[in-house]
Amino acid sequence: MGRTKQPKSTNNDGGNSSDGSSEEEYVVEQVVDRRERKGKVEYLLKWKGYDSSLNSWEPRENLDCPELIKAFEQARTDAAKKDGSVKEKETKKRANKKKKTGESDNDNDGTDDDARDDTLTKNKSKSNDETADGKAADEEAADEMNGFEKGYIPEKILGATEADKELLFLIQWKDKDQAQLVKSKVARMHCPQLVIDFYEERLIWQSSETAE
Repeated sequence: MGRTKQPKSTNNDGGNSSDGSSEEEYVVEQVVDRRERKGKVEYLLKWKGYDSSLNSWEPRENLDCPELIKAFEQARTDAAKKDGSVKEKETKKRANKKKKTGESDNDNDGTDDDARDDTLTKNKSKSNDETADGKAADEEAADEMNGFEKGYIPEKILGATEADKELLFLIQWKDKDQAQLVKSKVARMHCPQLVIDFYEERLIWQSSETAE
C-alpha cells in the first residue's frame, strides 16, 4: 500500500481543514479516479480505514504509491480498449445488418418493414403466377405437338386445308377419337403412303373415249 502525509479531515476537492497543523500518516487503499486541473494530474484516493465519503483528490507529485497508480492507469487503458473494441464490433454489426437488409441509416417506425413484407408478398404472388403461366404454356405446347411427335399411329387422312399459305392434312389417329391438322411436309415424311392414297381417292379418272 502507498503512504502519504494527509490531514485526517479532508474534502473531495483535496482541500485541507483549518485544523491542518497536525499531520498523520495515511495509507492509500485504492486509486478511484483521475482528473486534470490547471495542467496538473490529480487522483481520487480511497484511504484505508476511512469511509469513501472522505475520499480526496491529491496531486500526483504528493503521492507515494506508484504501484497503485500504475494498476489504476493499466485498468483504465484496458477499459478504454475494451470499450472501443465493443463499439467497433457494434458498428460493424449494424453496418452488416444494413447491408443485408437494405435499411437506411435513420431509424424507422416499422414502415420499411411493412414495405418489405408487401414486396415479398407481391414477389411470391408474381412467382406463383409465372409458375401457373409456365404450366399453361407447357400444356399448350404439348397440345401443339403433332401425333407423330407423341408416337400416335396415323390411320387415315380425312381431308386437307390451307392456312397461312401452307397445306395441312386432317389426320385420323389409330385408337384416337380426335383428328388433328398436320403440315403436309410432316405427313409426307412420316406417312407417305397415306398421302398417296389420299390423292388417289380424289383423282378423277377419264377413259380414253371421254378424252377423245
